[in-house]
Amino acid sequence: METTLLAADAAIIGGIFGGVAIFMILFYLLLVIAGWKILKKAGEPGWKILIPIYNIYIMFKIVGMQNWFWISIVVGLISNLLLSASGLGKYTTEELQTLSITPMIIIALIAGIVNMVIDVYISVTYAIRTSRAFGHGLLFAFGLFFLPNIFWLIIGFGRSKYSKKYLKK
Repeated sequence: METTLLAADAAIIGGIFGGVAIFMILFYLLLVIAGWKILKKAGEPGWKILIPIYNIYIMFKIVGMQNWFWISIVVGLISNLLLSASGLGKYTTEELQTLSITPMIIIALIAGIVNMVIDVYISVTYAIRTSRAFGHGLLFAFGLFFLPNIFWLIIGFGRSKYSKKYLKK
């Protein structure tokens, strides 16, 4: 009887994970279709949404932030290189508590903090500019920042229209 319960439990868990996986795949496909429509609304070929990293660059370009895209990449790379050079990644939490602080570790930590600040600034600015580019206001930008997938669907499948004139505000 115990074996039957284990098999039934495994079937239920498998069904749940399978259902979640199918939902996630369908939601991802919906986001890709919305991204395709967003690019078309902005006058870009929709297929560009299918190319990783390049699609992010195109979205930044649409809202006039392509330079910030490159700044984000460079700052992130520098931060990660400094973190690797400091050796902080190889220690456990317990070992970090007894680790002596070196100048390299301080520089790596400062670079990480600078990276986070720049990323938050870019993310907030990107949400505001995207919202404006598609004719929405600050509340919509708030939604884009905190629930981006839902608000991308709204832009892609909704009546939002792209215009560069909105970016001048």
